[in-house]
Amino acid sequence: MASTRVDSVLNNLELLQSILEKRDSFETGFSHMREDFETLKLNLLFLKPVLLCARNWSNDQLKERLRAFLSKIEAAVNRPGMDLNALYLRSKNEFNLKSVVAALNPVVSKLLINIKPFKQDIIDIYKTLSSCGSSESGSCLRDCELLDFIDSVLQNLVDLLSRRYFESMEGYNSALHAHIEALEDKLTFLKNFIGFAKFLGVEQRELEDLLAHVQVVALNAARLSYKCLFYKEDQEMQDPKMCSIISELLEKINPVDLQVYVTYVKVLKAPKSPESLLTTETGMQKLQDFNDSLISSLWELLGSSTSFTVSVKDQMKILYEGLRFFRSILNEPQENMNDLNDEIVAVISEAGIVIFLLFLNEVKEVDVQSSVVGQSADSLAMLVNTNNRVKLIVAQLRGSSISGSLPSDHSIRGQEVRRTTRFQPSRGRVPMTDEFVVGFEDEAKKVIYRLRSGSRRLEVIPIVGMPGLGKTTLAKKVYNSPSLRAYFHILCWCTVSQEYNMKNLLVQILSCVCGGVNELKVLNEDDLAERLYKTLLRNRYLVVLDDVWDIGVWDGLCHSFPNNRNESRVLITSRDSNVASRVTFGVEPHNLRVLTEGESWTLLQWKVFGEPGCPQELRILGKEIATNCKGLPLTIVIIAGILSTIEDDAWSEVADSLTSTIVYATDQCKSTLELSYRHLPHYLKRCLLYFGAFREDQEIETAKLMRLWIAEGFVSAEVETVPDTEPKRMEDLAEEYMMDLIGRNLVMVAKRRHIGGVKTCRIHDLLHEFCKEKAQEANILQVLRGYGELSTFNEHPYLERLSIWSKAEHFKKSRLFCPQICSLLLFSQIEESDSFMADMSFVFCIYKNLRVLDLEQIFLPHKAFPREVEALVELRYLGVQGAMSSIPSTIDKLSNLETFVVIAESGTVSFPDTIWNMTKLRHLHVVGWNVTCSLPSENLENTSGLSNLDTLSTLIVSLDDRAENVIRRVPNVRQLKVQLSAAEYSVGCCNLFHLLAAECSVGCCNLSHLSSLEALEVSAESLPSRGGKMGGMGGICLGLRWNRVIWVWVQPYPYVFWD
Repeated sequence: MASTRVDSVLNNLELLQSILEKRDSFETGFSHMREDFETLKLNLLFLKPVLLCARNWSNDQLKERLRAFLSKIEAAVNRPGMDLNALYLRSKNEFNLKSVVAALNPVVSKLLINIKPFKQDIIDIYKTLSSCGSSESGSCLRDCELLDFIDSVLQNLVDLLSRRYFESMEGYNSALHAHIEALEDKLTFLKNFIGFAKFLGVEQRELEDLLAHVQVVALNAARLSYKCLFYKEDQEMQDPKMCSIISELLEKINPVDLQVYVTYVKVLKAPKSPESLLTTETGMQKLQDFNDSLISSLWELLGSSTSFTVSVKDQMKILYEGLRFFRSILNEPQENMNDLNDEIVAVISEAGIVIFLLFLNEVKEVDVQSSVVGQSADSLAMLVNTNNRVKLIVAQLRGSSISGSLPSDHSIRGQEVRRTTRFQPSRGRVPMTDEFVVGFEDEAKKVIYRLRSGSRRLEVIPIVGMPGLGKTTLAKKVYNSPSLRAYFHILCWCTVSQEYNMKNLLVQILSCVCGGVNELKVLNEDDLAERLYKTLLRNRYLVVLDDVWDIGVWDGLCHSFPNNRNESRVLITSRDSNVASRVTFGVEPHNLRVLTEGESWTLLQWKVFGEPGCPQELRILGKEIATNCKGLPLTIVIIAGILSTIEDDAWSEVADSLTSTIVYATDQCKSTLELSYRHLPHYLKRCLLYFGAFREDQEIETAKLMRLWIAEGFVSAEVETVPDTEPKRMEDLAEEYMMDLIGRNLVMVAKRRHIGGVKTCRIHDLLHEFCKEKAQEANILQVLRGYGELSTFNEHPYLERLSIWSKAEHFKKSRLFCPQICSLLLFSQIEESDSFMADMSFVFCIYKNLRVLDLEQIFLPHKAFPREVEALVELRYLGVQGAMSSIPSTIDKLSNLETFVVIAESGTVSFPDTIWNMTKLRHLHVVGWNVTCSLPSENLENTSGLSNLDTLSTLIVSLDDRAENVIRRVPNVRQLKVQLSAAEYSVGCCNLFHLLAAECSVGCCNLSHLSSLEALEVSAESLPSRGGKMGGMGGICLGLRWNRVIWVWVQPYPYVFWD
């Protein structure tokens, strides 16, 4: 049979490819024929739907023609198919695959030549079958055959969408891609509808109209998808009319026609089998699939421009939330919902009828008579009734035995917590609670040396580090050191903590020396301070102040510590480097490091087994677990507590499931991080929590993060300014916020800039988990990861910000509808840029209130800048990536925009004259490999310019007056990156020395009026050999094509180094 032959050829092609790609494709020569190889596979895959149809078509009039077609296909693939099988068998045993590839090339070519003539025959067959199906009273394919056919067509559509197939000389046809994507979605709906009806037990006669309708639609979809296969060689497919043809087919699927509506409703209202749908796993899946299709349809209606009444739209949102709730609970085992099975099925059926009616009313004003649908067609009344039934089910489920596993209104954490319940306490080892420490031996020696050496005057030595790093543990190790016990006359320990009382602190210190706590408590604070001073006087003492949060502690105690000039010392532990620096008067703090992998493994063994030994069978797993703790002692101690209470055979589950979420869930970890958070000033709390929007372990570009803070409104101008001084720029305030968080050891510096400042930063995994949870509790931010969380998330009505770590297509398929959010950050779930076919146009239509939109990791398949963005008039931050080469003149509608980032493929991105109207713009960046931007330089007399612009890159300039016209419109820019136009590189390099001359110019472009300029980068192929003064500029960066030289001007001489 033809279909069997085609399947055999495809199988042999896949097997051959798997063998050939294990070897160097250039060595074997396979790389040269890979394109033909993939083309052949795709052509064969697109034969499968027509072969399936021809084989199973039941109409007698066409049987002879279809049989002849099948015979021709079989003859075309038979001989080459046998050759292909022989080559596969040969490749399994032959070392020299080059000869196999040489023999394979003509076979592949022969197959392509043989099947190419069938193109028009296949298109004609689809047309004929479609016409025949339209004239028949029923379907010519049985139910299962029709579903198989739809599956085959859907696979063809997926192949087209995943292969960047609609590329031509004019660029990528994103419009056609979007229409094919919509066609895939609608065919999936039809497939799910039939599957749902079959498992409802709807009788065949009630299904006939639906099956006949679906058959015609599927045949037309197959014909269009097959024509798309020849997109690059068929001008008809590249014509915009093709999108209109697909749109017409989509309208035949949506119930926008009364007859289609009646057909759909007839099935949903038909008598059902008494056997519950949810009693089988397959039935449950069919219900889930149909529910998903209804969510998709309702999401489409909510996002459309059609204006339903406010009352109707409100009820639509309620129904949407109810269906998403069903999506999440349908993942539960069926037996937990037995009492509600039939009611859930009935409500979902009713929801389908309501949604179909909404589609019908969307397109035309139709008075649907009760006699047609068998009930009132008042969509608002039907919505209210359906929503009431949904609410009743939700209430019953929340009160049932499975209520503990239901997702909360705006939380996914229940799923994460359930993952940890497998690790239950057993008769295993008792966790070690002693203070054994690992990795601090060398640290302790360094601290002890500093305490015993140095000046004879009183010195304060701080130990600083992030929460959970072991500052107190190290201080205790030092405090109990025999060498210090012998060296100091008096040793005192005082635990300060966040909430403290000065009198109690004095009592703590004195009780270490003279005991009698009750006696000390009756004294007032002044008497205690005087007594402490006299006690310590003429003694060499060591006082440890543990967990200091506030400089006020030192200010209150320092007068009680006499400077005997006998090498007395105060040792302080603090999370806050800022506090430490103010206490020590220039003495360098001891910054505590994380543990090495070896030290982590040793500590884990001691905490679990009480000795540095581990059963051989657990060593590999144990080392993996220790490594994943990332050197933080607190994490190791918490995980040791888990390992100590489980059986050995459960260690692999811990290793597989170990995440910062599990560790953070412990009270010990939460309370440690909560202390740091509570001590933050209010203006830093939101800035810290915003780190939760980014990926765990991600190095974050500080400049971008600070711009996001500003756009979010987290950075506010100082209420009071120093008289006769300029108010600080928002960017300077944001940088102060960042340095404050770094000083508090909450944020870690990842990379520094060569010219000063922090380039990238990060936070520890545990703090990242804390930020996510706290941000969610405070309704500052919700983070969703992957399709699972996106699809089951139940939106909170007051949700403001959404950060999504997912593939772009998963975000779209989840049908998330949160039109009220003001910030959306979308991060690709994979390291590389997401799929090219990431159409995000729905974002611009639904999320109209956005102030922040970050799509920088998602490549938009638009050759032109997406015009829909113009509707987002509240935007302050916009980041996009795509193939756009120009920005439309209507961009000035985004009058509130402060940061505009365009990541382009190549060339120059041209901005319109209206860019000069965007007076609030502070940062304009066009980036990418060898990518620049051009700003209009003509007729600028009446333009106000961008006086607030702080940074600009990468501006292409020419060596004439036009460049100066542009530069004068950005008078307050501080960081400027320019590139000389390619035609003037040689001239530019000759004149580049003028940058370093007193007049400060590039060719004819005078830069002396840029009084705020701090950093300038000029791209050129060579650098000048002499320099000069730069006026008020603090630095110049001069870029080479392959290398980069940074010139940091420190008068009177420059220092040069390589970046």
